[in-house]
Amino acid sequence: MKKIISILIAFIIIIYIVVEFIGDSIIKGSLESNLSNSLGRDIKIESLSIGYLNGKAEIENLQVKNKDFPGKLLTINNAFAKLNTSSIFSDKIEIDQITLDGINLNYYFNVNKSLKVNDNVKSIKENLNKGSSNSSTKEFIIKKLDVKNIKISANSEKLNISQQISLKDMSFENIGNTKDSKDYKTVLKDTFDKAFKSVKNKVLSGNVGNTLDKIKNIDEEKIKEKIKKELYENKDKVKDKLKKLLKKN
Repeated sequence: MKKIISILIAFIIIIYIVVEFIGDSIIKGSLESNLSNSLGRDIKIESLSIGYLNGKAEIENLQVKNKDFPGKLLTINNAFAKLNTSSIFSDKIEIDQITLDGINLNYYFNVNKSLKVNDNVKSIKENLNKGSSNSSTKEFIIKKLDVKNIKISANSEKLNISQQISLKDMSFENIGNTKDSKDYKTVLKDTFDKAFKSVKNKVLSGNVGNTLDKIKNIDEEKIKEKIKKELYENKDKVKDKLKKLLKKN
């Protein structure tokens, strides 16, 4: 009897270990694929760990690559989730809470001669506009999503701009791709629009401000002295011009 119990315990442990490692690998691959299709970008997750008993999941170093621009578009340092583990292999994944901590977003943009802005997020918004998320075979719902420590690096080689901007923490509720949730694609698109509008305003106003500061810092006395010096050096030419003007009048 003891031998049978020992075999059963060993069998259960083996199954648990297999589920822990193989299950994590399968879910990681599925998550990378689904996110890549949604955003139209190559996405890599360095590590994913799911506690099937306590329903906790952790992701480290999620990277979204750029398209037609250098480097990475987005890096998420850490992501923590509390989910219903029994729903993982069902038709609808139920997630109680997700916390994204350490968001680094690289915004590359250029302005052409017509003053039109070309950037590395335009095509992402186009991807998010394509179709409805409800067409997905795998449904999910996130009851609460918190996003913390958000930093956006705005870069424009042509405009000689390189600036980092911090955004306020964000919080969302009831998002996903189910009938009863807010469409996650719409939420993402609206968030991108608001964030980058804020960034553009801050970056452009900052550069205009710097230009004005340079103008303000010009020494008026030095300008006066320079004008006087040039007039003195060219006094004969100035006199001749004045005489000609007086004769005409």
